Amino acid sequence: MLKLRLARMILIVLMLVLTVASLAAPVMAEGSAVYVIAVDGEITPAMASFLERSLEQAAEAGADGILIEISTLGGRVDAAISMRDAIFASTVPVAVYISDRAISAGALISIAADKIIMAPGSHIGAAEPIPNDPKSVAYVSGEFRATAERTGRNPQVAMAMADRSVVIEGLVAADQILDMTANEAAEQGYADFLAASRSEALQFLGWAKSPQIEVKPDFRFQIAQFLTSYEVASILLTLGLLALLVEFFTPGFGAPGLVGIICLVLYFASGFLAGYTEWWSVLIFLAGLVLLLIELAVPGFGIFGIAGFAAIAAGVIFAAPSPALGARTLLIALVVLIIAVPVFLKVFGKSRFVRRFVLATAETSDRGYVHAPPQNELVGLSGKTLTVLRPAGSVLLEGKRVDALAEGEFIDKGVMVKVIRVEGTKVVVAEDGR
Repeated sequence: MLKLRLARMILIVLMLVLTVASLAAPVMAEGSAVYVIAVDGEITPAMASFLERSLEQAAEAGADGILIEISTLGGRVDAAISMRDAIFASTVPVAVYISDRAISAGALISIAADKIIMAPGSHIGAAEPIPNDPKSVAYVSGEFRATAERTGRNPQVAMAMADRSVVIEGLVAADQILDMTANEAAEQGYADFLAASRSEALQFLGWAKSPQIEVKPDFRFQIAQFLTSYEVASILLTLGLLALLVEFFTPGFGAPGLVGIICLVLYFASGFLAGYTEWWSVLIFLAGLVLLLIELAVPGFGIFGIAGFAAIAAGVIFAAPSPALGARTLLIALVVLIIAVPVFLKVFGKSRFVRRFVLATAETSDRGYVHAPPQNELVGLSGKTLTVLRPAGSVLLEGKRVDALAEGEFIDKGVMVKVIRVEGTKVVVAEDGR
């Protein structure tokens, strides 16, 4: 039965590796004279990875310029900072065209560009963090201030987008968050030109005659964009571990094991699709599963089990966009598992696997169980070890097999020993002649 479960778990590991590898195959992009990159929708780690790869491709192609078309209501601050840093690191001039809105995280990305072009009726700002505690506000407003200083824009205006305590006469009053229209942004130097279309924006930038390549998120990105959201990632990890737990408690390989594999594959593969997960984090996770298998097959006083759980936790944490997010996701999954284990024990408590670990009946005297009588008559007898004593094992005394304990040391198999004392039901031996 144990060998069957080991084979099943090995099959799960192999399926996880092969499926993640197939989903994580890279996609090559063509170079161009001008790259037009669409940043449309929620700012997530997947979006950040998409922009970073697109900027790198443009640089490798020797592009004349990059135009980022932004339309977003915002998203995650850490993803926005990664995108901001990627724009700063670009060796190709980067301009931003705001077709309708660049809110919150989108505002930070826009401010990082060399040029900001806005469509009439568009707006930028409203970047107060959630939660808006003093520490978060100070951090985000500091990022906005530093970004504006680097690109030569008024840092007070940038800070006012994130910090309602900043007051700018004629622009934003006390206890308000700045959100500028296109005209207001032009007056404050946050819009270099107002353009009703992309062609007008390219004309202003001097790139109208250059060949253009539109870089849009493909189907793989759309999958990664959905799967890498915090809520979905937490659900995937929780369902994956929960399904494997159910599979472990039930005989045969069935739907729970398949669901567990699919959820874990999606959790790790989404990170590969988004571009922030490395192979070593998956290998650490798989090593954790292997260590748990070893713990089941060869009891190691909990060492393999503890190491296995630690490796699984490390793999999950470092496969996430950031260790902090990975830790939060893992914590949610663990809380659910802790709640689920007692339920599974009650539902599946009669299964053969559970009975290997849990004593299902009480060994009472009315059921014929009695205490073993003392064996004081064995003191002084000599015999030979039938197994290695580590320190427990078996010895042969006058033709009778007896369970015994070594006196403070290990004793190899086939060694002559002598009973030195009996403590209740414990028979303590030492090498004969000592």
